[in-house]
Amino acid sequence: MAAVRFTLPGTHLSVSGLVAVAAVTLPGLQRWIMARRENRVLALLLVLWFAGQVASSLCADVPVVEAVLNALVFPTLVGVGAFVLSRLAHGSTSRVVGLAVLASAAYCVFLTISPTGYFEQDPWKYGLGVPSTIICFAAVGTLRRRGHPAAALLLVAGLAALHLFLGFRSLAAICVVALAVLIARRPDRRLTIGRAALTACVCLFALWLCATAYSVVVERGWLGQEQYDKQHYQSQVQGGYLVASRPEMMMSAELITEQPLLGRGADVVVSPQERQDVVMELYERGVNISLGQQRRLFDNGTNSHSLALASWIRGGVLGFLPWLFILLMLYRTVLRRWQLRDQLLYPLAIFMTLLLTWDFFFSPWAPGYEIVLGIAWSVVLAVGHPNQPDRTDS
Repeated sequence: MAAVRFTLPGTHLSVSGLVAVAAVTLPGLQRWIMARRENRVLALLLVLWFAGQVASSLCADVPVVEAVLNALVFPTLVGVGAFVLSRLAHGSTSRVVGLAVLASAAYCVFLTISPTGYFEQDPWKYGLGVPSTIICFAAVGTLRRRGHPAAALLLVAGLAALHLFLGFRSLAAICVVALAVLIARRPDRRLTIGRAALTACVCLFALWLCATAYSVVVERGWLGQEQYDKQHYQSQVQGGYLVASRPEMMMSAELITEQPLLGRGADVVVSPQERQDVVMELYERGVNISLGQQRRLFDNGTNSHSLALASWIRGGVLGFLPWLFILLMLYRTVLRRWQLRDQLLYPLAIFMTLLLTWDFFFSPWAPGYEIVLGIAWSVVLAVGHPNQPDRTDS
């Protein structure tokens, strides 16, 4: 039977493919959901997200079949990604590290054989950078476990420099903050208020140092004319780099403010007044938005450039809750007192927490991103679970 296909912003998916994945994983789905409270909460939030987006689309006069199919896609991808990888890991920290490496390598292969236009433009920033860094942070955990902490820190510092040189500024900053956390905090000690404040101060200092070093390097022309022009323009914008590089935030804020509870449905239409308000707000902040950029932002729905905010716009506040819950679980994992048997995962947990914090608010969905979510959820379930010890230590 031919696959029925439908289109969402930034993704082309086969309904029959999703049905096949569901059929393969269904036998263990109930056991997975009932095994841990975290799984039950995540499953419930994904169902509510689906229901919320269906309701939002129906209120926006989207046909029923289209509303259901569009609402099904992302909750299903998130659920399948989290379910498959965490089920394969069985709560073993060593197995989570191994799966993270294998899945990230497979992700690199997938991006290479099925490249997007952005990937062809910049393969590192729009594809290979994130999975390669996941593999490196798995290596960082191994180095620390084998008694080579200095080599582990040098690897993270080298990653930050590499990302900066290749123009992947956000990932460079994430590596710098991860490096600061690895230096400032011992995971085997309870996190007191004083230690938390010290870690936060070290992270802020590391970010300031990174931004200063980047400005100096760019001003001297070491990263090329394109990086120089981008830095010079964005430094003049009111609100700094974030507003200049993510003008989509203004549009997202406008649409969420107009309809915060129910959302706008799958076929988001921006009214002329909303469009004008966003353009004027950006102009007042010094962001020069061309006609081509306006088409990118407003035509064919909306380009919010944010996983969490896009879900909120299309499905109301229920679409935002799963992303928030995953982040809370990651931060709880990082901030806990780590047992010795879990510490192989500590560097990877830090990186995944920082990466998903950035992605959920400032990055769009990318093909294959469910792999990244699956790795993150596997980390959450593996750490500190006494009923599923690390098989390598038993």
